Amino acid sequence: SISAIMSRADGSALMATERGRQFVLQKSIEIRRRLMVFDILDRQKACNPDPTKPFESFDDAFERLSAYQAFDTQLPNTEEAAKYDKAMDAGAQEIVKRMSEVEKKLEQHLHKEAKENKLEEQIALEKLSCQQALQDVKAVREERGRAMQPERLLCLVHGLREESILQRYKEQQATMILED
Repeated sequence: SISAIMSRADGSALMATERGRQFVLQKSIEIRRRLMVFDILDRQKACNPDPTKPFESFDDAFERLSAYQAFDTQLPNTEEAAKYDKAMDAGAQEIVKRMSEVEKKLEQHLHKEAKENKLEEQIALEKLSCQQALQDVKAVREERGRAMQPERLLCLVHGLREESILQRYKEQQATMILED
C-alpha cells in the first residue's frame, strides 16, 4: 500500500511535469505568434509610411521609425548572393522539369481519353438508336394496322355488318377532325 501511494505520487508528479511542459510550450507558441504579428505590422508600417505627416513628438517619431527595424539586416555579400542565385536556379529548373513531366502525363491521358469512347457517349448513342428503333416499330405497326383494316376483322369475328361499323368509324373520324 505504501508502494502504491508512492507510485501514485510519482505518477502525479510526472503528470504535473507533463502539464507544466505543455503549458510552457503553449505559452511559447503564443509568444511566437504575437512576435510574428508585430513583425508583420512593422513591415506594413515601414512599407506604407505617411511622409506628408510631420512627427508630433519624440514618442511619435520613435514609434513610426522603429517599424524600420524589421528590415535591419545585413545585405548578403557576393558569394552568398551567388550561392542563393544558384539555389534558386536549381529550384526553378526542378520546377520546370516537374511541370514538363506533368504536362506530358496530362497530354498522354488526354490522348488516351480521346481514343476511347466515353461511357456517356456510348449510352447516348444507344439511347438514340433505341428511340429510332421504337419509332420504326410504331410506324410499321400503324402501317400493318391500316392494311389489315381491324374494323372488318372485328365484324367478321363478332358477326356484325361491315357497312354499319365502317359508317360509324368514318363518322367518328370526321367529328375528331372537326373538333381539332
